[in-house]
Amino acid sequence: MALTLVVVLLMALNAAAQWQCGGATYPPGSVNFTTECMQAAQNCISQFGTNTSQEYCQDAAGNLYMQQEPFNGKNSDYTSAFQDILDFCLLDGSTTGTWETDDGQWFWMAAESGCYSSTGTIPTKGPGFCVQDRTDTTINGCYPQPNANSGPLQVLKTGPTANGFTGSARGWNSWGIQATPATTPSWQIFNQSNVIKQCTVLARPEFKQIGYELCSLDAGWSTNDVDEYGRIQYNTALFDLVELGNYLHGIGLKMGVYVIPGVPCSAANKTIKGTDIRIGDVLNGNNDGLAYCDWDFSKDGVQQWHDSLIELWASWGVDMIKLDFVTPGSPYNGANLVCNNSAAVEAYHNAIKQSGRQIRLDLSWKLCRNETYLPVWSSFAESMRTDQDIDNYGQDTFVAWQEVQRAIDNYRQYISLQKQRKVAITMYPDMDNLFVGNAANVTGVSDTQRITIMNHWLGAAANLIIGSDLTQLDALGLQLLTSSQSAAVAAFSAQYPMQPRNPGSGNNVAEQLQAWIAGPSAANEAYVLLANYGPDEGAGGFGTSLTGVQALTVSLSDMGISGRNWNFTDVWSGNSTEVSGTFTAYLQEYGSQLLHLKA
Repeated sequence: MALTLVVVLLMALNAAAQWQCGGATYPPGSVNFTTECMQAAQNCISQFGTNTSQEYCQDAAGNLYMQQEPFNGKNSDYTSAFQDILDFCLLDGSTTGTWETDDGQWFWMAAESGCYSSTGTIPTKGPGFCVQDRTDTTINGCYPQPNANSGPLQVLKTGPTANGFTGSARGWNSWGIQATPATTPSWQIFNQSNVIKQCTVLARPEFKQIGYELCSLDAGWSTNDVDEYGRIQYNTALFDLVELGNYLHGIGLKMGVYVIPGVPCSAANKTIKGTDIRIGDVLNGNNDGLAYCDWDFSKDGVQQWHDSLIELWASWGVDMIKLDFVTPGSPYNGANLVCNNSAAVEAYHNAIKQSGRQIRLDLSWKLCRNETYLPVWSSFAESMRTDQDIDNYGQDTFVAWQEVQRAIDNYRQYISLQKQRKVAITMYPDMDNLFVGNAANVTGVSDTQRITIMNHWLGAAANLIIGSDLTQLDALGLQLLTSSQSAAVAAFSAQYPMQPRNPGSGNNVAEQLQAWIAGPSAANEAYVLLANYGPDEGAGGFGTSLTGVQALTVSLSDMGISGRNWNFTDVWSGNSTEVSGTFTAYLQEYGSQLLHLKA
């Protein structure tokens, strides 16, 4: 897809944001904003940043007034707030504006007539971009329910990804521990030493033979300081990525890093490598509130910056990039994201191609999955996050079952929408980190639930990126992660990802008692997953509350594979039975049965 097409898509979405404009109005473009008032605004913003308790600020002439009301001493959104009020109110037809967050922060600006003049130097034509409402969970139809379908089975198949991969990512990512540090007392700080302790486990033969190879650093490895070309650097107080890359490659592993769209705002005065273009001249004016400023993808120099960044990271030995805060998507984000930064995905893809190095590009989180954007992500990346984080934030366990139910239903929606496209699926789902490695009291769910999680991540051909503490694996965790059974299912679903087939109908809607099928292949091989998710805890999509052991009966017709007998073999127990009509599994709450089928 050409960059120009993505730039057009950038303008396709609109969203409300956190501000409200008011006061007198004027036709945008009829007057200009004065340099004096803009300088006064910047001075006040600086004052609010250095003094949280300061409530009011104004210019000496009495033309510009500003106010902040922090919440519990917190004013962390002041930069985004005042920039939004300037961009979308004071410079776009209104003279006052307020901005508030759901955590209680509130900001206000007002400009008197003295801030507007025909001789002013700052145009009042609005920002030229929109900002996604950070509390929006629907995002303009990004998450449609798939068409209900109980027709003949349409076997789903995959093809090579945009960057040439034929399977999902496997390895370990740091965010599980970073998000819930109480789970891992030995992890005192996110640094190179602690990462090596975790990732060295992946070099053990039982992990290597399954293909676990990625050691992925999440948010916190980099700094807002940049090099002479404005490129993102690692935090030298915590990491030496050249050394880490050499170490990981030396033991047969690969290195992944985390990044978000844009460039550190501190790079504004740097010149892009190989050009005479100043970074500040090719930005669109939005500060995302995360210390990153957004690119204007219509301008020369933006792709060259991405090319030089990946050139640098490739020299460090980077093998995977997790691009987070991608829109449309990333709902309820707590940042100031432009409504559509999908051009960043294309820019990273192009830079990877230019580098000549095979690098995975994984996109996050809960990306728009309608008919417009599934093809976009598929054209540029290896995987897309299908849901929000499932981390059990603020707790001493990794995950809670409510989030697992939600993740499974989001996969159901995702794969059913992919099916409707009627083309080979060229990207893999990221259902978030895989939390099955540690004992139940650390993971946060029972052993039965751990098995069900593994069964779903395997059948979905999801990224098998472990979030558990690899230094404290128990016997069940090791079996689930490294067994030959897991390897066989993962290899099959990488070609034939599973899809829902409701017991009794073959439909694809959310059900507490659910059936899934992967395949069958041309060799008459398939996998079937039967599950009892337990009562819906609020996000499972099915809304029922059946308790206790349930009999789940599926027919070969339900699964779309009638017309011959099939041998059903339980993947974990090895028990087999021949099925000519129906099969019944008796499943406790949260339980599942994963079956290997051969005709």
